[in-house]
Parts: sequence; C-alpha cells; structure tokens
Amino acid sequence: MSHRVIAGLLLAAAFGLAAGPAGADGSDLPRPVHRTWHGYDLRLPPERHVIEVVDSWGRLIINGRRFTPAIPACGHWVAGERIKFLDGDILGACRSALIYNYRWRDTCEVSCPWGFAIW
Repeated sequence: MSHRVIAGLLLAAAFGLAAGPAGADGSDLPRPVHRTWHGYDLRLPPERHVIEVVDSWGRLIINGRRFTPAIPACGHWVAGERIKFLDGDILGACRSALIYNYRWRDTCEVSCPWGFAIW
C-alpha cells in the first residue's frame, strides 16, 4: 500500500472518532419547559388548621373554603395563624361557625357561603 492510502485511512479514522455519535451535542433532546403553577396545595392534619388567606375586607379562607366574619372583631387576624373550629363544619357546609384563634385567644363567629354565592 502506498503512503497516500494509509494517510487517507488514518485521516478518515481521526475524523470519525472526533465527530462522535450523532446527537451527542444534545440537539435531539426535548427542550425543558418551565411550567408555572398558580395556586397552592396546603394539606394539614384534621386536628391542625390555619388561616390561609385574609382579604382586604377581612374575609377568611380556611381549608380552601371561604368564611365571612359576622362582625369585624376578627379583622386583625392574619394568614398563617393557627385556629380551631369550636362549632360548625370545618368543610364550610354550615350557616355559621365559631372559630378560636390560638394567637389572639379570641373567638370569631363566621358565616359560610351557600350555593353559588359570590364572595
């Protein structure tokens, strides 16, 4: 064999090894998609509940259910405070409920919306 043929074969082998397998640069992989989740998922044991949200009118969201204070006495309550249901249904299926706030050592009577009431 001539030197030109050997040099050509070595050059082809060098290019073959340097190139690597197709798709090694990651171009065939799917692009990562950033997904934003707008919401929350707060799960607490049944014996422990907190106020999740308090809006500017003093209405409360507890366990994903809306409650409206009967009087503005619990207007100083804020989200994150631990509470206990003394009377009424914790799931919001009630006409009224009595809630005890551990931080303020105070109770508040709230009403629950029925049906398709807009709050």
